[in-house]
Amino acid sequence: MYVYTLQAMPGYKAQFDGDTSVQYRVRRKHTNASASASANNKSRIDDIRTDLDYTEATAMVKRFNDKERESRAMKS
Repeated sequence: MYVYTLQAMPGYKAQFDGDTSVQYRVRRKHTNASASASANNKSRIDDIRTDLDYTEATAMVKRFNDKERESRAMKS
């Protein structure tokens, strides 16, 4: 299962949520119920897209998380 998140690019610091003067990146974290139970397994985080403005990044995160929810619902 993946969780998609929004984060400011390195070197930028957002003053508030939705700060449009900052470039953002979309990250994907691989989470697994069995992996979280084991101390030997670490979560894997990948950068999906970088140098996005806030509206592009939030739309992408929402779209990816919606697709992930649909995928999980189909597997259940």
